Amino acid sequence: MFDLTEAMSLVLAAANGWGHMGGWGWGMAIMGGLFMASVVILAGWLVWSTSRRPAQPHGGPGRARDLLDERYALGEIERDEYLERSADLER
Repeated sequence: MFDLTEAMSLVLAAANGWGHMGGWGWGMAIMGGLFMASVVILAGWLVWSTSRRPAQPHGGPGRARDLLDERYALGEIERDEYLERSADLER
C-alpha cells in the first residue's frame, strides 16, 4: 500500500527537479522587486503631481507692472495716472 521509500523518492525528485516555485524562484523575486519599485515610484509621482502649486495663468504681480509700463509707453495713460497706479502697485 503506502511505501515510505517511494514517497520520499518522489519528494526528492520533485525538489531536485525544478525546485521552489517551479523554477521561478529568482525570477519571481526579481519581478516582485520591480513591481514594488514601480508601485513606490507611482505613489511618489502621484504625491508630487498633486502637491505642486499650479502655475499662475496671468503672470502674477509682475505682469501688472509690465502692463502699466506698456500702456504708459503707448500713450494710453498720462504721467500722473501712471505714477498713481505705480504707487498703488508698490503697496
